Amino acid sequence: MKKTEREAVNEFVALVGGKTWERTSHACTGDWRGTTDYGFIMDGRVKFFVSNGMSYFEEQVREWIKAIRMFRMKKDYYLRLLRGQVEKDNANAMAEGLYNIKLLDIGILSPESNDQYDFFAPYALIEIDGRQIRHHTTNLELAIMSDELEAHIEECSRRKIFTAGAVLMPDFIFCGVRFNSCDNLYQIRI
Repeated sequence: MKKTEREAVNEFVALVGGKTWERTSHACTGDWRGTTDYGFIMDGRVKFFVSNGMSYFEEQVREWIKAIRMFRMKKDYYLRLLRGQVEKDNANAMAEGLYNIKLLDIGILSPESNDQYDFFAPYALIEIDGRQIRHHTTNLELAIMSDELEAHIEECSRRKIFTAGAVLMPDFIFCGVRFNSCDNLYQIRI
């Protein structure tokens, strides 16, 4: 590893509250045979895939650092946007006989998770019927990571409410989409 690549990983690990890391590499098989996947294991428990080959390794880690910093800088703004949408969602939920939700917070890191995709994924911490869940969707993740949450909220307000894929019995609405709080879909697992 180049010095700048090590420095990037050191910066990322420190930014997310980690202490140690070690590089990982795995030879690919099948159509990808002849290439190698690279990543690192943080604190001996969270495994991060970074890139296939080292060409974009540092660039990818730096993108993660930038996304975390941007989120922290804009968190209050994002929270205000989402709270406005939750008010609309709750009015629609009441009309449909579904639960109202309370948006408690939003986050981008779940350090107690051992899974890379749950560890580093934007979520909305919501309270529904006395329970708290970390609600996560790809649309919310993309909107936050690309700093396009305002456009996403506008789209949510324009489109017709629908039920998320694989949800059989919705019990709440978030960003114009019906979800079920008990089926463990669209949630960060801890």
